[in-house]
This record gives sequence, C-alpha cells and structure tokens, in this order.
Amino acid sequence: MARFQVSENRFGASPVTVLSDSVTGARAEIAHRGATLLSFRVQHRGKPVDLVDGFATPEELADPKGARSWVMAPFSNRIPEGHYEFQGASHQLDLTQPKARMAIHGLVRTEPFEPDRAEETGDLAGVTFACQALRAGRFAGYPFDVDVRVRFVLRERSLSMEIAGENVGARPAPFGCGWHPYFKTSENGIDHLLLSIPAQGAIRVDDRLIPLAGQAAYGTFADMPDLDFRPARPAAARRLGRAVLDRCFYGLAADPDGLSRTRIEDPDTGLTLTVVQEGGLMHVFTGDTLPNRPRASVALEPVQYMTNAFNRPEARDRIVLSPGKASTFRFGVEASGR
Repeated sequence: MARFQVSENRFGASPVTVLSDSVTGARAEIAHRGATLLSFRVQHRGKPVDLVDGFATPEELADPKGARSWVMAPFSNRIPEGHYEFQGASHQLDLTQPKARMAIHGLVRTEPFEPDRAEETGDLAGVTFACQALRAGRFAGYPFDVDVRVRFVLRERSLSMEIAGENVGARPAPFGCGWHPYFKTSENGIDHLLLSIPAQGAIRVDDRLIPLAGQAAYGTFADMPDLDFRPARPAAARRLGRAVLDRCFYGLAADPDGLSRTRIEDPDTGLTLTVVQEGGLMHVFTGDTLPNRPRASVALEPVQYMTNAFNRPEARDRIVLSPGKASTFRFGVEASGR
C-alpha cells in the first residue's frame, strides 16, 4: 500500500476527499461543498490531534454558522451594504447579513467543488477542486465569469493550499480570496496560547469592522500596543488571555524563503501551529461571537487583500483579473512540537 493516499468518503450527504499518510497518521478531510476542510489531524506525543475546529456534524455543514474553513472568493470578509464600483459600473451584492447590511465571505463558500485532479507520490497526497459557479447571472452583483480552483497538499505534518481564480470571460473581473479556518491545539480553549504575528501594524476599523478610509486604516503598534503580537516580544506579552480580536494585520515580514509565518504555541502541550503564506495579510478572530463553541479555537485567516478591497482606491489595480489571466494565493499550515 502506498504511504500517501487519496480516497473518498462521506460526511452526511456531502462527499468528502481524504488525504492520508499511513506512516505518520496525518490526515485531512475536505468536503466537496465549498472545498471545506473538516479536519486536519497529526500525531503529537503519540496521540492524534485535530488542529482544525471545523464543522463538527453534517448538520453544521448543511446549515453553516461561523465560516469554519470557508474558502472566500471572489472577495474575503466584508463589503458594507454589499455595494461596490468596478471600472465605472456600480454593483449590488445580496446581503449575507441583512441586519448588519453586509455582504460577507465571498460567494462560493457553499457551492459544489468537484475533484479535478488527485496526486499520490512518495512524499505527498494532493487534490485539486474546481468550481464554475461564478458566472454572469448566477449571483446578484457579480456579473463575471471566473473559475475557482483550490488545491490541498498533505505532507508529513503540513497541509499546503492554494486558491486560484481564472477569468474565463470576455471582460475584466474583480477578484480576491482568502481562507477562514479555526485552529486549536487541544480542547482547553485559547486563553493560554501564545500568538506571534510578524506584522508591521494592524488595520484600524470602524464600529462595523470596516477599515477606515485611506492611510488612516494603517495603524502602528505604537498607537495600539494591545495588538502587538510580534515574535520578538516576550511570551507574557503574546499570551492571548482574554483578548478579543477580530482584526487584520498588514506588512507581514517574510523569512528568507519569501514566506511569512504566523504562529500559535501551546505551552501546556508543546504543540506549535504555523500558518505560512506568500504575501497578503493575516486576519485574526478569537471567536467570541460564535454561536457554537465560542473561544474554543482561534481563526488565523490568510487573506489576499484587505477587507472591503473592492471599494479601496489603493487596491483598484490589484483586484483586476483580466480575461484569460489567473490570480493565485498560496498558504498552508504546519505542525511542530516537543
């Protein structure tokens, strides 16, 4: 039997693709609905640990609350009033949160993704999912034709991902993406965890969590020391404690390999979880408002662009996806420990 395998399963009514490593016991389960990661298990101190606080039951997946491991495309996080302008035209998205007057977390989160390609080699198992739901006339406020592909690759103690949008239409389309996972190191909550974010600063937001206009959005840690979780700070300063976070961090410093690394460390278990990303920003949410399992896990969300990028002048050129062109955002999660 091959060490790394791709197999199929079910989670209630939803088909699931399973990536597994028979040597280390690493295992990732991805529901085809939304290309949603349900679990990512590794061995730590001789026991399996699920690092993802995903949808726990088929019922949760069918009636999703909390955006657990959602793929966010063609935009991430929030667009106030669901309104944006693109190349001289106004567009009105449906409001995902009508009371808050907000469109949130993109359009493909519950759409069917079909396995397009499986990979089994001596050192990895992988699968690529394809979604063709983004078509003119399908979603209010998004009259564009974009294919979305999501690739998952399991190695010994890591799961890497990439989200790609390809414009298959005849005119430019706005596109940006991100991922909304919740991570945990045990069943003991998050207050004791140490958080490290290699950021230059945090995004200032209004009372609706929308970034302020222009340069006012780019806050520094001198002005907001309670959000300073830079790796060089002492462990006591990086302990989450009762901090309530729903904030995006910008200016991520890259290591020599060009990747930035955000970490949570568990001093009780010795387990460290690292989110690796190529560019973009990091949004952190401590889950205080979740209807299910609040503060049981922390969302470390790699995002390609800032919240409400469709309406920000400085992002106007970066979000444009020309006909025949593709935009790819790469990131992943690694486990290590003692």
